[in-house]
Amino acid sequence: MAGFFTLKSDAIADQEATGEAIIRVSKSAFRDTPNSEWKKFNDDTRKWLFDNGYRYEGPGAGPNGEIPDSIEIVPVYDTPNRMHVRVPWAGDLKTFKVKDEATYGNTDKVRSRVVLARYFMRKCR
Repeated sequence: MAGFFTLKSDAIADQEATGEAIIRVSKSAFRDTPNSEWKKFNDDTRKWLFDNGYRYEGPGAGPNGEIPDSIEIVPVYDTPNRMHVRVPWAGDLKTFKVKDEATYGNTDKVRSRVVLARYFMRKCR
């Protein structure tokens, strides 16, 4: 079974710091100057994610949620004219469950399809 990423902390201040790091990456995109957040992110995406509030929960994860080398991370970059489409891994669909939330429909089948529809065309920003 594949793992997933979560925020390390439920504290709003910690999550705000993660959001600030994401903004720094976005504002410095494609700049390879020595102190660029983009350069830090691009040079070692696993380390950047971990250092900026994310942990990996899955096979091979380090004791604190460090991301194993076996996980391929593919950053995608939106531009004003580029939008990425995410295609879910088929293995995740075998045990696909959705929390009971009224906006997703009234049966498991409807809820799972609505979530997939929203997920598939979600913009990265």
